[in-house]
Amino acid sequence: MFYLGVDTGGTFTDFALFDTRTRDLTTFKVRSVPSDPASAVQSGLRRLREEFAVAPASVERLIFGTTVATNAVLERKGATVALLTTRGMRDVLEIQRQWRRRLFDLYLEKPPPLAERRHRIEVDERVLASGAVLAPLTREEIERCVAAVRSLGVDAVGVCLLFSFLRPEHERALGIAIKDALPDLHVTISSDLSPEFREYERTATTVMNAYTAPKIEALLRRLGEVLRTEGFRGTFGIMQSNGGVMSLERARSHAVNTLLSGPAGGVVGAAAVAGYSNVRNVLGFDVGGTSTDIALVENGEVRLGSDGGIGGYPVKVPQVGVHTIGAGGGSIARPVLGMLKVGPRSAGANPGPACYGQGGIEPTATDAAVALGYIDPDYFVGGEIRLDLGAARTAVLEKVAAPLGLDPDEAALAILDVQVATIVAGIRKVSVEAGKDPREFALLPFGGAGGIYAGMVAEELGMRTILLPRHPSVLSALGMLLTDIRQDVVLTRIARLDALGSRDVGDAFRDLEARVAASLAREGLAPDSLEFSRSCDMRYVGQAYEINIALSDAGSEDRAFEPAILRTAFHAEHKRLYGQCSEREPVEIVSYRVGAVSVVEKAALAPIPARDRGAPQPRAHRSILLDRRAGWVACPVFERTGLAFGDRISGPAIVDDGGSTFVLRTGHALSLDRIGNIFVAVPAAARARRQTA
Repeated sequence: MFYLGVDTGGTFTDFALFDTRTRDLTTFKVRSVPSDPASAVQSGLRRLREEFAVAPASVERLIFGTTVATNAVLERKGATVALLTTRGMRDVLEIQRQWRRRLFDLYLEKPPPLAERRHRIEVDERVLASGAVLAPLTREEIERCVAAVRSLGVDAVGVCLLFSFLRPEHERALGIAIKDALPDLHVTISSDLSPEFREYERTATTVMNAYTAPKIEALLRRLGEVLRTEGFRGTFGIMQSNGGVMSLERARSHAVNTLLSGPAGGVVGAAAVAGYSNVRNVLGFDVGGTSTDIALVENGEVRLGSDGGIGGYPVKVPQVGVHTIGAGGGSIARPVLGMLKVGPRSAGANPGPACYGQGGIEPTATDAAVALGYIDPDYFVGGEIRLDLGAARTAVLEKVAAPLGLDPDEAALAILDVQVATIVAGIRKVSVEAGKDPREFALLPFGGAGGIYAGMVAEELGMRTILLPRHPSVLSALGMLLTDIRQDVVLTRIARLDALGSRDVGDAFRDLEARVAASLAREGLAPDSLEFSRSCDMRYVGQAYEINIALSDAGSEDRAFEPAILRTAFHAEHKRLYGQCSEREPVEIVSYRVGAVSVVEKAALAPIPARDRGAPQPRAHRSILLDRRAGWVACPVFERTGLAFGDRISGPAIVDDGGSTFVLRTGHALSLDRIGNIFVAVPAAARARRQTA
C-alpha cells in the first residue's frame, strides 16, 4: 500500500509517494492549473498509474495541501459575505486597531473589509464582559435577522457577537435558524471557530472563514469527483495551518485553517528531515514560483502561534510561524526610478518566466538563473520541461540591462543580488528580530529555487552550515506524509493568578481536553490514542498582549497546574524575550490552549548506501557566472541520485535534483550523510568576502 502527499502551488503541483512495504519514496511534479487545482491532481494520479504502475486504488492515505483559500483572500475573489454582529459593532472591520503597519505613510490604505457595510447586520442582543446577559436575543429578533440575510442574496454568513466566547448561546441560535431557513448558505460561528477575546481579530477571522468556505467546498467537491473517477478508495485528509492533518468535514467548516496549508507541510518536512541528521535548529526557506516562505525550527520543534495574518487581514487560529515574502522564481525584475526592483509582482504559472516559452516577456529571477548557467535549459524538472535560453537572455537585456546601462551578465547577477537581499531581510525578521542569532542555525533551503540562493544567503548572514534535504523541491508534499492528525482548542477566561487555585486551572484544561476528544471521536479517533499539549497565554495585569507559556510535562499533573509554577515560568520567559521581568507585578491568565495529536504511521527516509570505490563522477560540465571578478568558470554538474554516503565535492559545482538545482559556490565544501542529506560547509573567508563586498 502507499501514502501520497500532494501540494498544489501556483506553478507546479508536487507529489510524494511512499511505499509502505519497500519504504521507497517517489517524487514528481505536474504543471498546476490555477483555475482548476483538481485537474492537476487527476493528471498526477494518471501519471502514477501509467509511469509508476501504482493504481489510485492502492493508495491508502492521501494528504492534500491547497492554496485555494490563500489565493481567494489575496486576489479578493472569495464569496459574498454577510456579517451578523451586536448592535454598535457593525464597523469594527473598518475601525480595526490604532496601529499602522507603515507608521509615517500618509497615503496608507487599509485593505477593504471582506464583508461590505451594506451586508453587515446589527443584532439586538448584548452579553457583558462578565458573561452576564444584558439584552437577551428574542425569537422575533432572530426571525428579523434571517429575513435580512435572505434579502441580501449572499453566499455565506459570519456570526460574531460581542463576548460570545463567554456565552455562545446567542450565536448558535442565530446559526441554527439561518441554516434551517437558508440551507444553501455557508454559516460560520465565531465561538466555534475562534472563541477568543479581541473583537476585531475574531470578527475578521470569522468573516475570512465565511469568505473562503465556498471556495474550499467547491474544491473538495471537485476533488471528490476526481478521486472517485480515478478509483481512489483510501482516507483523504487536508493539511492545515497548525502543521497537522484535518478531516474533510472540518475543512469545510474551518476553511480559514487551510490558509498556510502548503507552507505548514514544508515546515513540518524541514524539521523532520533535519531531525534524521540530528540537526535541531534550522532556518528553512521555501522558494516557490511566486513567494518565499521562511520559518525557524528550534530544538526540533515547530512553533505555533495564534496571531497571524494574510493580505493585511488578521487570522486568529493556531498556525505555524511562517513569514512570507514576495520573492519567488517568477518574481519580475524591472527598473523603478532608476533602481532595480524584483518582485513582489510575479509572472506566475501563466505566462510564467520568459524562458518558459509561453508568451512571457518580462525577465524574472528564473530567467536570470538560466542566463547565468545555474539552471540547465535542457534539464529543467529532470528534463521534462525545455527552457528557452535565448528568450531569458533577451528579456534580461531588453528590460533590465539596457534601461539601467548594464551589460547582460551584470544585470542577471543584480537580479539575483536583489532577490538575496529580500530573502535575507525575511530571515532576519524571524531570527534577529525575534532574538535569535541566525549563525547558530543551519540554513535549510527547499522548493524549486531554494538551492540557487542558499550559498549567497548563508554568506550574507554569516551562517556556517547549509543543510540541503533530500527531495528539496517537493519537501512540502513530503512533509504532509510526516505529520499527524491534530486539532487545537482555546478558551478565553481572564483571571489573576492570585485568585486561582490549581483546581481552577486544571478544570479549565480538562474541559478543553474533553471537548477536543469528543470532536475527534466523531471522526473515529479513540480518546486513548490522543496526546495532549497544554499552554496558557499570560501577561502582567494591565499589559495589552500576552506570552504563551507551555506547561511542563515533568512532575505530577497537579503540580503543573500550580499558579506559583506558572508565575515563575512566565517571569522567566518574559525575561528571556525582553531582557527584564517584574516579579512583584500581578500576573493573569488570559487564555487556555490544548493541542490534541493522534499519531499515525508516517513515511520514513531510508539510509543511502556508501560508494564502493572512487569518487563521484559528474554528469556533465557547464559554464556558470558566480561573480564578475572570477568571470565565467567551467564547473562539474552532478546528479544527486548518483551521490553516495560519504561523498565530498568542492565548489564551484552544480547538483541537479530533479525539480531543483543547488549551486555550490567557490570555496564551499559539500558532503553527504548516511540519510542522504547534503551538508555544505561555508568557510569564514567566503562569509567575510560576501559581507564586505
